[in-house]
Amino acid sequence: MIMTTNELPLIAPRVTPALHPEFRPGVLATRAFGEMVRDTGNGVPVRLALEQSDGSVFRHETTVLPEGHPRAAANAMHLERLVKFLLWSRGGWKISLDGPAALASGLERHYADTAAGRFDSEVVGERVYDHPISIVCTRDLPDARVVTRPLGRHLEGNRIGFDLGGSDRKVAAVVDGRVVFSDETVWDPYHKPDPQYHYEGLMDSLNKAAAHLPRVTRLAGARRAFT
Repeated sequence: MIMTTNELPLIAPRVTPALHPEFRPGVLATRAFGEMVRDTGNGVPVRLALEQSDGSVFRHETTVLPEGHPRAAANAMHLERLVKFLLWSRGGWKISLDGPAALASGLERHYADTAAGRFDSEVVGERVYDHPISIVCTRDLPDARVVTRPLGRHLEGNRIGFDLGGSDRKVAAVVDGRVVFSDETVWDPYHKPDPQYHYEGLMDSLNKAAAHLPRVTRLAGARRAFT
């Protein structure tokens, strides 16, 4: 028997997770819902536009069950889960929706009245984009556009960069963007449970690089998984 939540089918994965046998992947629910919509031959298109505070707009489209379908209640759950994914993957605070007014009203109530909705509105909307999440039902969606800004590119000063790999560690010393020293040392961190081994290896590389700088003003590193 297929589990459902608000008529949205929850499909069990082929391999049952030992620690969470009731786990139902969202992607399988989305596929099942899409098949259900296609089987009607009369799906209702829904267009979405997520707007950020800098004017960037991200567009997305989906299709829902027609009104009167015995499982039309799944529309609201499908749309809420989809919008949540878009909020956390794309970002935004103003959501323009071209689709059934009842779905727009349902989303609006979700972000105003439920704990999960208010959480998203506060964390994604207010903390990131300075506005609570707002739902606008309209056929006139804004065009997609992306406002970009360069990040980083600050190369001034005396810098050390290191990379701790599973079989070697690398380090470089850079002065105002110019590499003055680089080194690669073979090591075996996976089989060394003693933290002192890791500490001494890292300090050895850092000290080698620091010896080529008048002083160290920046330090950055990366660690690749050992397991």
